[in-house]
Amino acid sequence: MSGNDKILEKIRNLLSLAEDGGNDEESQTALLMAQKLMLKHKISQNELNEGGDQKIVIKSLSVYKRVYWWEKVLVKIIAENFRVMYYMQSNRLPHQTTVQRKLVLMGYPEDVDFAYEMFTLAAEAMKHYASLHLKSMEEKHLKSSQGNIRKSYYQGFMDGLSHKFKLQRDQMSSENEKFALMIKTPQDVVDKFNAEIQGQLAFKQPILNTENEAYSEGYEKGTKVSLSNKYLN
Repeated sequence: MSGNDKILEKIRNLLSLAEDGGNDEESQTALLMAQKLMLKHKISQNELNEGGDQKIVIKSLSVYKRVYWWEKVLVKIIAENFRVMYYMQSNRLPHQTTVQRKLVLMGYPEDVDFAYEMFTLAAEAMKHYASLHLKSMEEKHLKSSQGNIRKSYYQGFMDGLSHKFKLQRDQMSSENEKFALMIKTPQDVVDKFNAEIQGQLAFKQPILNTENEAYSEGYEKGTKVSLSNKYLN
């Protein structure tokens, strides 16, 4: 098993721990600990492979389908924290009446693998806790549009997660100046992206109420994290 495979396996163990515990704090901790593992692993790998060229690869986050607004928001957050670029591919087969799309990650293989894992975990955690929030509202007999509530919760969760990632980046950079370089997307990846990919990922993001309970609780779930070494054992 390669070093990268071992790190990914450790991340998957973290995710299993979070799922088994059924605790949102553990799920979010798994995300952040995975980011920290990834960055530490990159430092050791770069020190061993100084001067070596790395292959740049792409990896799809899904099959061709309808891409939701929150997927476009979340992939941006993940890309900013896991050293990859992202874009959208479009396709329409002869029998299809509408264009189908998918989000694609670009970067070094280990970075793309980490980003893929983190996007998947974040999406699953967000949907899970949004459903719990909706269920709690039904139990309180609160009448409102479930669609809008879910959207507000999603936005709150992603805003909270983005904030927590930023705090961790700042903390790691202050602890070790090498982290500041490791967090940035490699220039080779940026150059290849700029040379081969045209256009921007533009979309109409829904205008959501950030003052409601769903947004507030979603934001709290994304930021309420207690990091502990026990997650590495």
